[in-house]
Amino acid sequence: MPGVEAILSDEDFIIAKAKDAQKSDIFAAKAWMLTAKTLFPTNFKIQFEAYLMEKQSGNVQEAAECFSSLMLSRQNMTALLPEISAIANALRSAEGSFLCQMFDHICPDIQLTILKTSVENSDDTTEHCKLLVLLLKKFPQLGVDSLVKTLINAEKFFYDNRYARLLVVETLPLLSSLESPRLLQRLLIKAIDFYNSYVYDQTEHDISDPWQRLYGVLDLLGRQLCWDPYLVNYSNSLNKEAYFQKLLTLRNSEDCRQLLFCGVTFFLRSLYEQRLLKGNHILVEALSDPDMPQSKRRKSDIEVTGISAHQFQVAANCWELLHNNEVISREFNKLANQLQAKPWAEGFADELALYRGRYDEALPSTTSNNMVSCLMKISVYFSQKKYAASIESILAALPQLPNVEGMLEAELIIGGKQRHLHFLPLTKLAIMHYICTLLIRILLNTGSSSDLIYGHIMVLMQLGWPQEESIFIHILEYIRQKGIFHYHLFASYIIHIDILEEICFMWNEQGNNIVLDILPNSQQHVGQRRIGTRGADKGVKEDFKQALKAQVTRSNESTLNLIIQFITSERSFFLQVV
Repeated sequence: MPGVEAILSDEDFIIAKAKDAQKSDIFAAKAWMLTAKTLFPTNFKIQFEAYLMEKQSGNVQEAAECFSSLMLSRQNMTALLPEISAIANALRSAEGSFLCQMFDHICPDIQLTILKTSVENSDDTTEHCKLLVLLLKKFPQLGVDSLVKTLINAEKFFYDNRYARLLVVETLPLLSSLESPRLLQRLLIKAIDFYNSYVYDQTEHDISDPWQRLYGVLDLLGRQLCWDPYLVNYSNSLNKEAYFQKLLTLRNSEDCRQLLFCGVTFFLRSLYEQRLLKGNHILVEALSDPDMPQSKRRKSDIEVTGISAHQFQVAANCWELLHNNEVISREFNKLANQLQAKPWAEGFADELALYRGRYDEALPSTTSNNMVSCLMKISVYFSQKKYAASIESILAALPQLPNVEGMLEAELIIGGKQRHLHFLPLTKLAIMHYICTLLIRILLNTGSSSDLIYGHIMVLMQLGWPQEESIFIHILEYIRQKGIFHYHLFASYIIHIDILEEICFMWNEQGNNIVLDILPNSQQHVGQRRIGTRGADKGVKEDFKQALKAQVTRSNESTLNLIIQFITSERSFFLQVV
């Protein structure tokens, strides 16, 4: 029986010899392949085996030359397709790989042929578009119009986010211009939709500076339509107030497109930044005091303080600008209907209603009684002077206080007469500070100046001390003028050292005859006896002195827990006081 070599063709015989030699002697293998290429210069199988040998040996230049010869011969392209596909995939993913290096050593004309072939032979639409993007990145002079139209008109685009990413992230940066402004507007809407959805997606974080990328698309449209370069070249360091003032100049323009697209992009970005900073905070109605120095930052009849306040006001003002008239409002709503994510629907609408004093819109449903809902009800009912309802919401909030203690809020009261809103952190101390601040105002607004009202106010002011010091001074003056003060809860709930010192000082003042009936009955010799700054009953005065000393020793107790206990214990009083 003849040997295997006897039945091989001459071409296959030489290839077999080259492969066999490659195992031990690469130079012998190359000699065999050189012989084969000389004898059969147009044979595809030999040319392809020569390429594979150079590829396996890691010879970049030689492999590039072999593959270029194969592409130029145009023979048996079907057999080359797997290798062409491998090159394209390498270019899309593994920079610096052997195939990428080999591609770089191939002349541009053949590079173009390789990439065009990969595009033409891709059956899957997504894959086709990805390869087309690759082609256009390598050869931008070809123009991207056809790819843009393919992507934006693809049926899958509307429910498959991969197409949106291909169009917005990969393709649009390749555009230099497009003849159709209408198509550009469609592209910008797609870009707004994609990036606005992307920034709220908790699973994807691979696109750097998405907002600046969106402004790159806006710049493309703006240049073509001769828009104000300042508005389409928004930078991270740009002054938001100056940008908004520029937008305001467009509110009466006949062509609303510039205001619409620049305004929507600016609004969505400001709202995103606000939500990012806001975190676990809630917007509430706070207080203003005309006797306090006014804030230097005040610019309107409404002042917002706390974290994310500036970003919120920018977004709120921008929202109103986008609803400035019927035309811009209608166009905004049309654009909004095309957006997958509508971040203003989650919280911002309620905050905006509160900001504009539309209290009924800001009020949560009567069936909602979680902590956030309770705080909103406390805030809204207080603003509407529905104090009984506000107190009921306060009592409903107490059992739901968060475990995180937090810190006191320095800006619950600001100087001036303007409305004041504040982003309140959802922490135990901040919420209780807010509740105490409102309860003090509610008690003051009852019109009563009874000892019990003033005593309760003294208890409540301890948490935010010295925030309410001016009210305390007024209470002290009230006691001096009246000459007598009854408050039997003093020993149970008043422990702040500054308040105790002032009471003690008043008790020791010379020339006054002030009666302080503030000791528990159990510490008095007779229930009707009262402590005066002058009096013959030294035993009772000694009791008073010891009682104050006992209060001072409690000054390190938790004021927060004490006041929660106080409001809970005096529940019936607060429900009946208004």
